Amino acid sequence: MVRVRFAPSPTGFLHIGNVRTALFNFLYAKKEGGKFILRIEDTDVERSKQEYHDALMEDLLWMGIRWDEGPEVGGAYGPYLASERFSIYQQYTNELIQQGKAYHCYVTEEEIGEMKQLARAEKRPPRFDNRGRDFTKAEIERRKAQGIRSTVRFKIENPNLEIHDLIRGKVSFNLDEMLGDFIILRQDGSPTFHLAVCVDDGLMQVTHVIRGEDHLSNTPKHILLLEAMGFKPPQYGHLSLIHGEGGEPLSKRLESVSVREFRRRGILPHALANYIALLGWSPGTNQEIFQWEELQKAFDLAQVNKHASTYDSKKLDWVNGQHLRLLSDEDFAKHALAYLKEQKVLRFDETLVHKILPVFKDNIERFDQLPERLEILRDDFAYENKSLIQTAEAKEAFQAALSLLPHLRGNGEALFDEFVNQLKPKVKVKGKSLFMPLRMALTGKKHGPELKRIFPVLGLDLVKKRLERALNA
Repeated sequence: MVRVRFAPSPTGFLHIGNVRTALFNFLYAKKEGGKFILRIEDTDVERSKQEYHDALMEDLLWMGIRWDEGPEVGGAYGPYLASERFSIYQQYTNELIQQGKAYHCYVTEEEIGEMKQLARAEKRPPRFDNRGRDFTKAEIERRKAQGIRSTVRFKIENPNLEIHDLIRGKVSFNLDEMLGDFIILRQDGSPTFHLAVCVDDGLMQVTHVIRGEDHLSNTPKHILLLEAMGFKPPQYGHLSLIHGEGGEPLSKRLESVSVREFRRRGILPHALANYIALLGWSPGTNQEIFQWEELQKAFDLAQVNKHASTYDSKKLDWVNGQHLRLLSDEDFAKHALAYLKEQKVLRFDETLVHKILPVFKDNIERFDQLPERLEILRDDFAYENKSLIQTAEAKEAFQAALSLLPHLRGNGEALFDEFVNQLKPKVKVKGKSLFMPLRMALTGKKHGPELKRIFPVLGLDLVKKRLERALNA
């Protein structure tokens, strides 16, 4: 069975890069009938925070990404927090030392800094030169006496490695050029990412690791470490990086591309998933809009490409707009009202807001555009162009309209048709010259949803009040 995992560090909010990793793993598991595991890599004690832990789980669930095993869900391979597995990492470290595959290293940070400085001067890769392997017992005792604490390093014995990447095909590594023996246990006894991720992948029987291209250089370390501990390495696939709109690598710390920010802007969760899926995956057709269930059926890891993707905020807005228009009026109003409440921007009567919200479904791309649109519910809204309601023709139209209101009997959009059909014969102006002043009088704006939809929602009493206000402006 396919078993994949998403293993974020709770050191910041989920951003478009790591949520894509979560999404692709989730979609792959669903497509293959496998299991999706959530594992929290909180080995960085100083930077890991509970608020980020809570936020990343909340954001994943908001997007519809639910894990089969992990925190709060449990599973046969827990615990699923790295910080609760330190004794397991220590056990495997001890076994590696006993087998001669790892060693206590007493090389200092200052010495490592000098190595890197020399390598830069000689234009060589700044790799560790493995000197700690060969310290004599006397040298080790001397360093201990100086108060130097050891790390534990894994021995690189097989410098040449070739893998078949699920996305990139054949990839070769020459570890003599890339790196030396690497640290698996820090001086304070805490595991490095490399040790924790390999022990956990091995014990949790992970079959496929789908992660970002920035981890490609870690893959040879992980394969060698897994094999040294007696595990069969999973298959690896490395996703291309996502670039910013200017072509620059997208920073992980950029708040504008965090899931939190997308939520604040009023992006629908499944629209975000749809857009993110297109950053690196091609469906093989011209189709761009996928509903959530449809996306789970269509996704194919074989159609993920190795070329860099570019984040485009306008394209995301377009995708979101398409998803908004796929909603029924009732669902649109429900989601929009929930957004307005969550963001604490619901400033008008909830019943009236709920009634008018569907009017805007075809006129917005994101829910954060709603507060400005809902300003038409203000009794004292400002006119975008007051001159439109101050002409003699406009005043005449308003007078005629007010005389008609008591006699209207229609409902819904038919009410507006009845209103217009009776108004036209009574005024000189036609077309745009009639409807632009009416729109300005009723909404304060030159553009927006059809008056046919707004008119019955406002109701005749409010229409009368606004026409009288415009008449006296």
